[in-house]
Amino acid sequence: MIYATMCVGSEWTASYKEAINHFSKNHTLHILTDDTSLFSNSICYEYTRNIFSYYEKINFILKLSKKYKERIYYIDVDWLSSYNTDIKLTDNAIYTYRNFILNEKNAVTAFFTETELLIRKTILSKIGINKTLKDYIGEALIIFPYNENIDNIISDSKILQKYLENLYHKESITKKRLNRYKKGIGYAEGWGLTALVTKYNIPIKQIDWRKKTILWNYQKKYLIIL
Repeated sequence: MIYATMCVGSEWTASYKEAINHFSKNHTLHILTDDTSLFSNSICYEYTRNIFSYYEKINFILKLSKKYKERIYYIDVDWLSSYNTDIKLTDNAIYTYRNFILNEKNAVTAFFTETELLIRKTILSKIGINKTLKDYIGEALIIFPYNENIDNIISDSKILQKYLENLYHKESITKKRLNRYKKGIGYAEGWGLTALVTKYNIPIKQIDWRKKTILWNYQKKYLIIL
């Protein structure tokens, strides 16, 4: 089982060092980070760009997929402690915590501006597909299956990375909800991931990913499973 995460910047490494090291004591964890000295239990890959790009998460997943030729279980570092490691998947689908349907009102379409409407219509054309995107994969949890087209997927991903990093940066005009991401570039990386799995006909599925928390009510003597 190959788990992966990304932790870049002193604020993030300080906040999640303990959670990462705790998780990696019992599980093989690959981590993309700019401070490899902090994570002795993990297999570390150095983040070397002088600007933070959210899209490097996608590159990291694809790199591991090509190297190991198996499913990659990517979990955002702030979700790592809650992840249910009993989950084991064997099919060819990509799994996420939620697949947002783009012709519905939801937490993703609520922040759409004219830019996002244009991306939805045109992003697949960047990689040779004449369709409108129907889905948006939530990026915090990406369970990516190995695919024999991995080299072509990586090639297409480089095209999408350049496109999205040019669109999403500090000066981008977006809804206020996205302002917290503007310390970096290439945010809304789910656009690229969803375009890739759409082109290569990888099914998208949702999964209940949280570990169960069992609480005992001593007064009333019953279990609560959260």
